[in-house]
Amino acid sequence: MAGDVIMYTADDRNIHSVDEITEGERITLTLWFSRDASYDEDPKLISSLSPALLGVADSKLHSYIPVPGSINMYWFPPDEASSFLSGFDIRCGRLHVLGFDIYPFQDTFHLSESESSYNLLELLSGPLLIARDSKMFEPQFLNIMHALQMVQFYLWRFSNSKIKVEGTTLNVTPTSQTQKTVIDHLKSVFLKDLQLARRFFGHSKPMKDMEYEFDWDTFSAAVVEWECYVVKLQKELVLHLPHWKTNQSIFCVTLGGDLED
Repeated sequence: MAGDVIMYTADDRNIHSVDEITEGERITLTLWFSRDASYDEDPKLISSLSPALLGVADSKLHSYIPVPGSINMYWFPPDEASSFLSGFDIRCGRLHVLGFDIYPFQDTFHLSESESSYNLLELLSGPLLIARDSKMFEPQFLNIMHALQMVQFYLWRFSNSKIKVEGTTLNVTPTSQTQKTVIDHLKSVFLKDLQLARRFFGHSKPMKDMEYEFDWDTFSAAVVEWECYVVKLQKELVLHLPHWKTNQSIFCVTLGGDLED
């Protein structure tokens, strides 16, 4: 919506600064641009897209779920990203300040105090569940990025709204004591400095302790809406892909195959 975002070049044409955020949240997205055609990303992206990657037939989410990068790149501060002795994983930190915990979706997972931080962090690249207020949301997410994407979508689209939810199937169960023990142990590994994580994301305490309306029925509806959106998006990508390959450029295509103004 107009007014939600301000965009500008960060050069001597736009001298700028920021003030401390005392209420709400500021999100900054930094992008680099170049007029040098050798840096054009479109051909690289097009070559990585294929009907197999976008596969509509199986109707699975695997192809458009964010794929996590290396474990080290998500650790803050960066100079602790080899030992993991202090700091926190920014993905888990973000979920924490939003009021969510994670639990590994592995029947064979057994908590071991001797397990290295690196091995436990690798769990974030695999299937997992999310929990909140002693309740576990049973549908699994493919990785930590998928879970974070879904939570962010819920907060943007559904939180504090009066949207009436009908026809969604709720699958939430109480967390067992064993599950709570695992959650607490993983939190101690992924969030070694809780206060730093809260300051990093601009919250002095978890959002679930603030004025923040949440219910699992609405969250479940958000999951369904997001999945419908990405299935639609996937089909549009498949429709556009032949035109992109021909022109080696990404642009919006009308149903007739022409460029859209």
